[in-house]
Amino acid sequence: MVSLFSGLVARARSLARGIRRTSSVDVEMEEEFRHHIELRTRDLMHAGLAPADAARQARLEFGSTERYKEKGRQSRGLRRFDDLRASWLDFKLGFRMLVKYPGLTMVGGFAMAFAIAVGTATFEIVAEATGHTLPLPEGDRIVGIQNRDVAASRDERRTSHDFVFWREQLRSVRDLGAYRDVERNLILGTGPGEPVQVAEISAAAFRLTRVPPLLGRTLVDADEHAAASPVIVIGYDEWQRRFAGDSSIVGRAVRLGDERSTVVGVMPAGFAFPVSHEYWVPLRLNVLAYGRREGPSIRLFGRLAPDVSFREAQAELTVLGERTSAHYPDTHRYLRPQLKPFAKTITDPSGEETLALMALNLPVVMLVILVCANVALLMFARAATREAEIIVRTALGASRGRIIAQLFAEALVLGGMAAVVGLAAADFGLRRLLEIMDFGFYGGVPFWIDLRLSPTTVIYAIALTLLAAAVAGVMPALKVTRGMGTRLRQVGSGGGGLRFGGVWTAVIVCQVALTVAFPAIAFVTRQQAVEIRSGEDGFPANEYLSARLELDRELPNGTTGGEASTTAFDARFGETRQQIARRLAADPAVAGVTFASLLPRMDHGQKYVAVDDGGAAPLDPRWPFGYQVRPASVDPNFFDVFDAPILSGRGFRAADEQAGSHAVVVNQSFVKHVLGDRNPIGRRVRYVNVEDSRAGRATSEASSPWYEIVGVVGDLAMTIDRDRVPGIYHPMRADHAASAHVAVHVRGDPGSFAPRFRGIVAAVDPTLRLYDVMSLDRLADSELQTLGFVSRLLAVVSVIALTLSLAGIYAVMSFAVARRTREIGIRIALGANRRRVVVAVFRQPLTQLGIGIAVGAALLVGMSLVARGGMMPARSFVLVVAYAALMMAVSLLACVVPTRRALRVEPTEALRAEG
Repeated sequence: MVSLFSGLVARARSLARGIRRTSSVDVEMEEEFRHHIELRTRDLMHAGLAPADAARQARLEFGSTERYKEKGRQSRGLRRFDDLRASWLDFKLGFRMLVKYPGLTMVGGFAMAFAIAVGTATFEIVAEATGHTLPLPEGDRIVGIQNRDVAASRDERRTSHDFVFWREQLRSVRDLGAYRDVERNLILGTGPGEPVQVAEISAAAFRLTRVPPLLGRTLVDADEHAAASPVIVIGYDEWQRRFAGDSSIVGRAVRLGDERSTVVGVMPAGFAFPVSHEYWVPLRLNVLAYGRREGPSIRLFGRLAPDVSFREAQAELTVLGERTSAHYPDTHRYLRPQLKPFAKTITDPSGEETLALMALNLPVVMLVILVCANVALLMFARAATREAEIIVRTALGASRGRIIAQLFAEALVLGGMAAVVGLAAADFGLRRLLEIMDFGFYGGVPFWIDLRLSPTTVIYAIALTLLAAAVAGVMPALKVTRGMGTRLRQVGSGGGGLRFGGVWTAVIVCQVALTVAFPAIAFVTRQQAVEIRSGEDGFPANEYLSARLELDRELPNGTTGGEASTTAFDARFGETRQQIARRLAADPAVAGVTFASLLPRMDHGQKYVAVDDGGAAPLDPRWPFGYQVRPASVDPNFFDVFDAPILSGRGFRAADEQAGSHAVVVNQSFVKHVLGDRNPIGRRVRYVNVEDSRAGRATSEASSPWYEIVGVVGDLAMTIDRDRVPGIYHPMRADHAASAHVAVHVRGDPGSFAPRFRGIVAAVDPTLRLYDVMSLDRLADSELQTLGFVSRLLAVVSVIALTLSLAGIYAVMSFAVARRTREIGIRIALGANRRRVVVAVFRQPLTQLGIGIAVGAALLVGMSLVARGGMMPARSFVLVVAYAALMMAVSLLACVVPTRRALRVEPTEALRAEG
């Protein structure tokens, strides 16, 4: 065993030296052969032969030096290496093939570019979603601390008392600090304010991040004292946008909510700790104002002390948590302090979610293989036209491995060009996706998420390119070079020996199936956007200005005043809404104003209701626990402002706004889909707790009282796409008003009225925050933007799939004609009908095409059944069949040229090819 292992090691070392010094090995062997021939020549000269004759005789006796060199290379294992090694000539030939076959270059190149772009973008997204290192000095040592309630299986963030204790006792974590998110109106000058996200944060954050300010200073510990003057630090982007990069900004006073703060510093570009913040004010906690597990919700952060591991810090934190739990069992019995990388306290996918995210790379790799397998189909058809050339090269001594290496090099050239395009497309798509995410992500995307292509992602793209070239180049090469020694006579007779096998049939079927599916999915997505944009509202949405209002609820120093302060806040917010309504109604440009929890054209959340015993429509088997409805709370004048008349019963009265009233109004769709068109007036409904229903528990009267239907109103859009869905309206009371939406019916252009609207609101209360001030017909802009991005992506996929499919069908048909040219000629010469011969030749490709279209249509039917809960209208089924027939007709267009070529085959030319 030892000797065998030693022999293998020696052979491996010999192979390694040979690969590293291939040219020097050849030179050494040539030098040795020359030396032996010279010695033999001298011996023959001493025997009496002339020098020329002696040299000739020595060479004849020695034989071919090339034969000995070949044996030497084989003994070192270099022969197989040479067979597979590509040369610059192979790549040069690959560039020539790109020019010679422009159709294949365009179709195959863009298909591979798309696959590489999708693979690269997915890898970058997954890497960012699962990575947790902050782009700060020693960012991997910045941690977050939070309490976990193991009994309730949730995080407990009301940890002000614990924060003070840990800051004093915890030695393994330095610069321990806390922050909380608040929304405030930023008011500059005398104009209306604009809501901004503010981090009330400990001064320790700026020591932790080790990023110096661009101007002025950062927050310091003295700023956190209750008696200190209010100060604020501003981010670079906001400094540029709102303050025009004013270099004298330090010392300037700005109004943040109802407090005037002095700007003390500006942070450099890119700084957004803790998440995506641009404004920082001191966190002033008054822990004496509330008990344990009370007060504001905060998040904690810190940095591991030098030479302290994550595990050691968690161990110390656990000991402190046990001590607290022992001292305060009533509040901390089930609390367990946890240490995490800071990013995981913000975005923390579970282990299963992380695995699922990482597993996304697998279908992407499968997509690359599938796309490149389709490209391989085109490469195989091209290689089939070069069959004679490949056989001749084989006859001249080229090995199979050498030819495979050449075809791989040609595919690698195509893949390399595709990779350049794919990387550019991925970079553009990721930047566009980041814009959409930043637009829709609350507060902005976390600053550590950077979707620019990283070096690791580029390396991954190179690996995908090599995989793509291997699939597109090696697969057809293996097929083309199989049985080369027996095919020379077949090629000489004009028949060709290559045939498609089962793998290629599967590739063709998958290709056609995807060609059928993707355009349909793209059309449905696009149609959804069209329906959102052009659906019927039942009122002129372009005449209404909408906005969301919020009022600062917190008391000074982040304290909360319990039930009394909540009641006072509700009363204050209710009075504020009434003042706004009165001032707006007095404006000549306003035809009406109303408030609601949600406005028409907004997506009202789904709930489930049960009805009394007066009879109802059958329950949908998909939701056996109740009827799906969309609720909203509205002002009594809501229906009048939207010109939605009460169809039966009555609307809301002032008395309905009082606590204890259970009057509701339902829409026409509720009467139809829930009550089965029975008389709704006087009927009762109650909300159903889905979890209780699934567990077999009855909903209690305390958790969900019965509501009496007092009126029916026409349908107003309660979804983004304005489907007619069952809706139920409650009177909007003060205790419903954590925030409210306002709709103003404007006489004229709502956009022109917006500045006046902002001024009226600011005059009532400058601290009122206004969000999404826009015309009601623009409420779905963000959804339309997302749908537009998805539909454009699907359109690109559809075009690539259709083009690749048509090119593949064309290649298969052309290959069938080229392979059976002689057969066609003979059958026609014997009197067979040309069209019959063509049908016989194309039977197999057309069968593959039909199977692929059938599979694609079945896929569409399956997705439709899943989307509709196992039901599919006959009209939809007919549309799928018609669409499949259309795709069959489109696919047959690729058969036109090969069919005409087959019909034009002359028997004399086909028979002449035999000789």
